Amino acid sequence: MEARSVFTFVIPARNEEENIATIVRQACAAAQPGDRVLVVDSASSDATARRAVAAGAEVLRGPRGKGAAMAVAIAASTSPWLCFLDADLVSSDVNVPAMLRRAAMSGTADHVVGDYEYADVGTILSSTFTIYEPLVAEFFPEVGALGANSLTGYRAIRRRYLGGVLPAHFGVESHLNISIAVAGGTATVCQLGVIASRFRYKPDMCREIAGSLLDLAVAHDRLDPGDRPSWNSWVDGVPPPSPRLRPPAAGRPLWHGSSRRCAGRCRPARPVPASRQHPSRRRRDARSAACRPVGQESFLVVEFAFQSAEAVVGEAAGIAPAQ
Repeated sequence: MEARSVFTFVIPARNEEENIATIVRQACAAAQPGDRVLVVDSASSDATARRAVAAGAEVLRGPRGKGAAMAVAIAASTSPWLCFLDADLVSSDVNVPAMLRRAAMSGTADHVVGDYEYADVGTILSSTFTIYEPLVAEFFPEVGALGANSLTGYRAIRRRYLGGVLPAHFGVESHLNISIAVAGGTATVCQLGVIASRFRYKPDMCREIAGSLLDLAVAHDRLDPGDRPSWNSWVDGVPPPSPRLRPPAAGRPLWHGSSRRCAGRCRPARPVPASRQHPSRRRRDARSAACRPVGQESFLVVEFAFQSAEAVVGEAAGIAPAQ
């Protein structure tokens, strides 16, 4: 008798022929009888699909877009758990899928979020702490802390929390964090050690993250639609992430990771420019009364992150910091 599938390991992949075999082999090693290892080839133009099959995965053809590829896998599977994995894994301290599966099966949480440290210590989580965290604190404080990598691509989720329409792009992780919390799902963080992955610059990621989050804020009556343009302008005013930030010179701190890591260590002396202050307050009705407004201090933390990132980029380019 064929074992019933409990877990489906889902790997959305676009042009990852160099690395796809690494995460597929980890998932195959982590799979128990009845589990599936499913790669969704997201309109790749290289040998991603062929190499995934050679490494032991099932492969489905999917449209371009991470969220769109994930939706294909959700529709094609019936298991009570889906474990989403990044395709660009180069190396890791542990078997990532096995750790996520173990955490899901041994606990009671509905959402297991894989947190980790970057092998390249010069990596700054700019999209997370300049866009995602301030907006979540403003509109969805019930989401709570999900580790330094809140937007991680490594996570396991109970199927019953995956019934909604996903954004087609890289805003899918912020959408999942919020939609699961709002639906009453519980979350836990699983530590995955140090992970090395292939870096790929994604200039539109910040807007996709913010767009998904603000869409949910409007849908859940946390944001008046009339105030949406002000928030769009705020997002457009956030400096884009650098394609790669390198470690600073000796003696200069690099606040890398969550804003919560730097929040207790330093506060900038200068005030936040008006262009980065929050727009007009949203409508407060009974359904959003529990939402905590973003205070000036929260934006000071973000402003300090901007200053730190700019200092690192300037130093790498040989530019003296502004006084």
